[in-house]
Amino acid sequence: AFNLTNIQVKKAILILLSAALLFACNDEIITSDSLEQDENPFLSVFSENEVIPGRMRIKLKEEPAGEVTVRSSGGQVTTGIRALDGSATLLGITRMQRTFPYAGKYEERTRREGLHLWYDVWFSEEVAATRAAGDVTVLEGIETAIPVPKVISLAMPADPPVTAGLMQLSHVFYPFDDPDLSKQWGFINPGTESWQQEGADVRLQNVWQQYNGHPDIIVAIVDGGIELTHPDLQANLWINEAELNGAPGYDDDQNGYDDDIYGYNFVSDTGTIKAHRHGTHVAGTIGAVNNNGIGVSGIAGGNGTPNSGVRLMSCQIFEHQGNYTNDIVSGNIGAAIKYGADNGAVISQNSWGYAADAASRSSRIDLVHKEAIDYFVKYAGCDNDGNQLPDSPMKGGIVFFASGNSNSSNPSVAAPADYEKVIGVAAIGPDYKKPSYSNYGDYMAISAPGGGSSGDTRIWSTTIAAGGYNYYEYRYGTSMACPHVAGVAALVIEKHGVGKQGFTATQLEELLLTTAYDIDRYNPEYAGQLGTGCVDAQAALSADLVEERPAFLLESNPVTDGTLSFRVTSEFLGSAVITIYNGTGSKVFSKEIETKRFTSTTVDISGLSAGYYTLEFVCNGTTAKEKFIKY
Repeated sequence: AFNLTNIQVKKAILILLSAALLFACNDEIITSDSLEQDENPFLSVFSENEVIPGRMRIKLKEEPAGEVTVRSSGGQVTTGIRALDGSATLLGITRMQRTFPYAGKYEERTRREGLHLWYDVWFSEEVAATRAAGDVTVLEGIETAIPVPKVISLAMPADPPVTAGLMQLSHVFYPFDDPDLSKQWGFINPGTESWQQEGADVRLQNVWQQYNGHPDIIVAIVDGGIELTHPDLQANLWINEAELNGAPGYDDDQNGYDDDIYGYNFVSDTGTIKAHRHGTHVAGTIGAVNNNGIGVSGIAGGNGTPNSGVRLMSCQIFEHQGNYTNDIVSGNIGAAIKYGADNGAVISQNSWGYAADAASRSSRIDLVHKEAIDYFVKYAGCDNDGNQLPDSPMKGGIVFFASGNSNSSNPSVAAPADYEKVIGVAAIGPDYKKPSYSNYGDYMAISAPGGGSSGDTRIWSTTIAAGGYNYYEYRYGTSMACPHVAGVAALVIEKHGVGKQGFTATQLEELLLTTAYDIDRYNPEYAGQLGTGCVDAQAALSADLVEERPAFLLESNPVTDGTLSFRVTSEFLGSAVITIYNGTGSKVFSKEIETKRFTSTTVDISGLSAGYYTLEFVCNGTTAKEKFIKY
């Protein structure tokens, strides 16, 4: 078996090769994309205490020839995967199964995207998980092997439930009769309390008269299980009618899961959803039933009439352990994300992250989670071929992630919120200011109310009915900010997608990010690091819907002031290289930059003489070229 030393040697060779190429090729920019990558980046990203012991994931280069089954005979372990059998005994492999289970009627696209090649592997905990992954990843037939990072929810520790709170104010217009709406300052902030500033909210008051949620919009709550008996949530739960009316223990709708009536429990691998404080709180912010005379309101919870409000799908990845504060965490979160796309959700709400404690390390997303997110973005609302379904309100899906509560700008502690295909959410308090806990940084997409750390400054929403929590409680964190954005997204989809065809997730992203209101003036020390601003429902729903923009848009042509300006979508988000060639094809300019989606990026080219040029923009392995003229 190989060990970590081999990986380090291989990496050193690649670095030397890169240097040689840089010196040898004067007319080309050599980027990391042109070199073989380190097969196992997780080895240098997560320490042993940040990953689950005795478990890793492997991705095969091709489908195994026969059945994958772990057998032990005469002290020798075999797996059904010949490339792995040589190490199976040394590692003490005890179990293997597909990471993304057989998907029934969605198996075709599952295989097309290569998700069927991922396997979870259980082995002896006496072997370090990072070492095991390093040993396996270099084996012939194995594309990659990764340890499994530990996952946590991203709400701050909650106090016992508080029943006292703000009263309805006679001079403030509340469009619904839910008695606790006055506590939900993130929806309507009147600025009447000493700790408030008027308008530090998501600007819902006028929007709710026309847009308040529609049942065609399904939101996948990838979190703890939703309290199914909650009187303020029941009417807005997603229900799988085929399973509800089908035979117990049978996959009635052929989606690969038995008895998944309200979603699926990926902790216990069953259709039985178990109520969880965190997941129920998140769900309430998005879809608590409006105008029912009890409890709280939801951003997209309807207007109180039958069959209004979004539908909440429970993709359970956290389960309470005993005292309602400690969690058992699913080891199959990738499958939970994918489940949403396969069952009609177009919004994936994620208020969780990795239990990373090494802020100095580079950011890396779990490759299984990355591929699941990519799958959701591509196939949510679509058929097996990627075409929008007739009854879907959007083509493709949008994925929201809370950014974390470490008060850090380092993306390593925010992942997966820093991944370019998700919307990473930071928190603000009731005074427009970033609370002490919220992460921040250049990778951030947007902000939303996440609450202060005490009293009514926190976020009031639904919770479980057990352990003395009595259906409602205060919590705070970026976990609470994230569903504010997801809820507003549902309203935008209601306007542009319900009953129509052609509305896309990219258009939704642009509407949310370009209409967010400025909070930099309240947070000068974090300027540019809280996303494009705070999500603004009124502005997003008032903005005109434009035809989908190209992934790369050159805004300045001709260039008259020495500044080249352009915008990009998620496809070109992140680290990029700009190269400019003159009319004879000679390279005259090169620069590495960081881009943000739907935000103008400028490059100073005042040093170039007047004339015709070709701009080459390379990001994420994709190239865009545009001709321009400079005066």
